[in-house]
Amino acid sequence: MQTDNSMIDGQVIEGRLNAHREILISLLTSALLRPESTLQLLRSLEEEVLMHDGAEDPGLTPSAGIARAGEKSEEIRHILETAKARADALSRQAQAQHGSRDETGEDR
Repeated sequence: MQTDNSMIDGQVIEGRLNAHREILISLLTSALLRPESTLQLLRSLEEEVLMHDGAEDPGLTPSAGIARAGEKSEEIRHILETAKARADALSRQAQAQHGSRDETGEDR
């Protein structure tokens, strides 16, 4: 049974986690929009995901450490996918705005 304090603590932790995720997604989105300066960061994160994909023997019961590594890998994958999607959307939005201006820079 949860007490009011444990519910508040859980809510605080969840809120902080969500804030950190948003910051990471924003940073990675920015990085994806400027790939020349951040290629190594993306490679490193992608390697972290790949390192854990299929690393466990499917017939074994995962230990707590392996399970946490898998959860971490899945979270990194989700953040990378979200950042890439946001970068794509922002690029499309910028192209659409650029396309709606005439040669003088005025809106059509």
